[in-house]
Amino acid sequence: MPALDRATAPVQQHQWVWAGVLSAAGLMTIVLVAGLLLMKRRRSSQHTYPSLLLPPKQAVAVKNVNPKVVQSAAGLRQVISPVQSPLSTDSTPSPITPFHSLLEERTRKLSPGELPEHRGKIDFELAYDPCSYSLQVTVVGCADLCEVELSRDGQCLLDPYVKIQLLPDKEHRVKTRIVRSTTNPIYEEQFTLYGVGPEQINNAALYFQVVAFDRYSRDTVIGEGVYRLEDSDLTNQNNVKLSVDLRGEVGSESGEVLVSLTYQPAFNNLTAVILKARALPIRANHHIDPYVKLYLRKENGERLVKKKTHVKRGNQHPVYNESFVLELPEDKLDTALIDLQVVNHDRNNRNDVIGRALLNRDDPHVQEVLANPGRQVSKWHHLE
Repeated sequence: MPALDRATAPVQQHQWVWAGVLSAAGLMTIVLVAGLLLMKRRRSSQHTYPSLLLPPKQAVAVKNVNPKVVQSAAGLRQVISPVQSPLSTDSTPSPITPFHSLLEERTRKLSPGELPEHRGKIDFELAYDPCSYSLQVTVVGCADLCEVELSRDGQCLLDPYVKIQLLPDKEHRVKTRIVRSTTNPIYEEQFTLYGVGPEQINNAALYFQVVAFDRYSRDTVIGEGVYRLEDSDLTNQNNVKLSVDLRGEVGSESGEVLVSLTYQPAFNNLTAVILKARALPIRANHHIDPYVKLYLRKENGERLVKKKTHVKRGNQHPVYNESFVLELPEDKLDTALIDLQVVNHDRNNRNDVIGRALLNRDDPHVQEVLANPGRQVSKWHHLE
């Protein structure tokens, strides 16, 4: 037994040695790993590694205190993001080209002065029922409308619709649908206006507006027209087919009057012909029945002669062709004053002066007339 213990003693001693070596190696490994982790942590706290997407030494704007605001095409505010793109080298955004600016490069919108005086016509039908006090208006369509916007490729860009109003009460207002890309739209839409008594028929008028739809800006009035109901015998017939010529949009100006003057020194008289007027404005009541007053006055305003034309009902562009002979002695040539007044006739209230034009010896028209005795000289005069 003692001999066996002596034989196994060297083996046990060898195992203990290897166990000590392995323990020491493990401890050193743990210490080394801990040291490496500590060094890495200290380096990480002192340095920030750049992103792999960024080139080295490039500054990144993290916050923009006063971001620029750009007005977008739709009118919404567009704010730049406070974080700049890594690939960008400029904090200013790329300019935005509004969509309507691109359209303007391909189209041209006409000014009111470029539009013709005659802007097409509107076809409609009327029927009146005295039992139900209802007026039936059928908008058939429009023809030969003028375009307000031209395309370089010749494409029709007109999208018209019609607005109707019964005057002078302004209580009945209707409008048609929009017909796309045409100067000859067909509507075939019927509207019934209730509460129109027989006594109103003789005093009422239909006010038409043909409008060009514009999805990017304000709609444009193509033309307007007024039709007086008393011009048709609606109480005795139905489905009256009618049409109204369309003229320029009603503006803030008072219009113009065309006058022809002829001086006859041998007879000491001046012949004045009131030819026509145009672009007369419709007042707040949307009612216009114009006529022209002609006065010959002294320099102090005293009236010498008064003449007037017939009334033209429901017409912003009336044609008169009425002639008047005014006695004008030679001694009054230097002081005489021609006073033209365009007046809106109103049966119930006081007549309203739409506009007037004053002509004296210094007026270019009068000077040309006096320089050419016996010659008829015609000129347009703006009303004020």
